[in-house]
Amino acid sequence: MKSLPSRLAALGLLVAGTAAAQTSSFLGLSVPPNYLSRFASTELVISTEAGYGVRAFPLLMAQDVRVSVVKAPTYWDVGVSTRINDTTLAAGVFYNVPRLEVTHDPSGGLQYGGLIQGGGHLTKFSAGYAHLLWENRARLLGNVGVAFVAGEGVPYTQTEGTAGYSRSFGGVNTYLGGAARLFAFPVQRDAQGSVDAVAVLNASPLPGLTLDATHFERFVTGAVAVPAFGLARYNETNAGATYRLPGDAAFGVGAVRTRLSHAWQSDVTTLRGDLLLRLPALPSLVGPSVGYQWTADGQGRWLVSLVTLPK
Repeated sequence: MKSLPSRLAALGLLVAGTAAAQTSSFLGLSVPPNYLSRFASTELVISTEAGYGVRAFPLLMAQDVRVSVVKAPTYWDVGVSTRINDTTLAAGVFYNVPRLEVTHDPSGGLQYGGLIQGGGHLTKFSAGYAHLLWENRARLLGNVGVAFVAGEGVPYTQTEGTAGYSRSFGGVNTYLGGAARLFAFPVQRDAQGSVDAVAVLNASPLPGLTLDATHFERFVTGAVAVPAFGLARYNETNAGATYRLPGDAAFGVGAVRTRLSHAWQSDVTTLRGDLLLRLPALPSLVGPSVGYQWTADGQGRWLVSLVTLPK
């Protein structure tokens, strides 16, 4: 973990152990009661393909503030972010690009935001409104804004509708979701429409065994005046099986998992096997992952990383 500061890692282990022990303070600081649960969205990056570091590591503060430090093969991510009353605040360098973001996007109601990036990358400001429909299963969003491309302002509108429905059939859980969006650029007389669809299946045929599968489709038509808004045709299929070993020992093998994915547009297939261990000081199962990836040119490569899974 050459890009993960050792003191940051040590703090994470000590704080995790402290929270688990229900201690109310650490090094003279108060430990929030929900601190341990924040690690569910923390990503430890130790991978031959993604680099080394940590994303969304929670600081020991009452407000949920996250830091990310990742050294990937071709870029650095160093930043801090938090979410306060449906507003996301973020600042740092992401994918080698300086970035400052303020986004207020509750599920319903007034929306607004601003994104400032350096190096000629996308900068934009927008405002709009979102409506919840169909017992909150559907959301309709309308935004107007201005984006800056090469220093020139480009007005745009964004209209987006999303909906999802879940249902269980015996021991099989299903979910169907979709999204339709339209970006329009009145000055350039350009527009791009896209439709997303996703299907999810999940089942537990045996105690401790979970099977899951997803398929995603995206269809796109039209053109955009702001390249950063542009989408392309995409579809991908994923399947996985996870077996959690019985018992609650503090140390040992907690789960084994296999994952298979295929990206149809690029014709890339990836197979991974994960061995996840229980460690007393950590809030999640953690362990090595070894995989292999087949590409359209007939070449393959091994993938080695460290992965986590909630306990």
